[in-house]
Amino acid sequence: MMPRANTVTSTDVALLRSIGQERSVVAASRRVGISRDRAVYRIERLERAFGGAVVRGIRGGTGHGGTTLTALGDRIVRGGFDSVELLGGRPLTPISAPNILHGTYRKGAASPEVRVSPGLVLKVAFPANDGEPVSVILDPESVVVARRRFPSSARNVISGTVEGIRQDREELGLTLLVRCPGTRLRISMTEEPVRQLRIKPGVRVWLYVKATALRRIGEIPVGVGPE
Repeated sequence: MMPRANTVTSTDVALLRSIGQERSVVAASRRVGISRDRAVYRIERLERAFGGAVVRGIRGGTGHGGTTLTALGDRIVRGGFDSVELLGGRPLTPISAPNILHGTYRKGAASPEVRVSPGLVLKVAFPANDGEPVSVILDPESVVVARRRFPSSARNVISGTVEGIRQDREELGLTLLVRCPGTRLRISMTEEPVRQLRIKPGVRVWLYVKATALRRIGEIPVGVGPE
C-alpha cells in the first residue's frame, strides 16, 4: 500500500468535514480557503484513491438540494483516512510539494506573526514562545492570486513576481513559481484563472493567505523548502 501522505492531506479531510457541515462544495471550499475547482479536483482524487464516492449530490426537496457525504466520506471524517483501506483504489501522483518557511515567532500587539525575512512577515494563528525559531508550511492550494489588491479578510497580502509556470504531473492544473521577499513560493491554480488573469512570467501578483492556512510543523533542517 502506498503511503497515506502521498494520497491525502489534512486539507482533504477538512474539505470533507466542511462539506458535511455546509452541504455545499462552494461554501466548503470557501471555508477551507481553496477554489471550487481545486475542491472538485481533490474530491476526484480521493474517489480514485479509495475506489468509491465520498460525496453525493441531492436535488430539491425540503432541504433545497446540496452536497452531502456518502457513508465512505463520513467514515473518513469520523475515523480518519487510516480507518479505510484503499480497496479498489489506485496510486496517485502526490499533490505539489509544500512551501516550508523558517522564521522567528513574535507575539505582537495585535496578533502573532512569523518573521521570515526583513520583507516578509506572516500573520499566523498558532501559539509559540516569543522569539522562538519556528517552521511553517503553506499549502500551495490555500492561496488566492490576484493582479491587484482588493478588500479581503485574509491577514496576509504578499506582493510577488511570477518566475515560472509548470504543468502539474496529472495535467489537471498549473503550479506558479512566485518570487516573494526572501523566498519563492509554489502556488497551485487551474488553467482558466491563469488565462483570465493573463498570468505569465514577469508579471506582478498579489497573494492572499489566511493566518489559519499557515501551519506550524516540527523541526526541519534549514535549507529544506521551496526549490
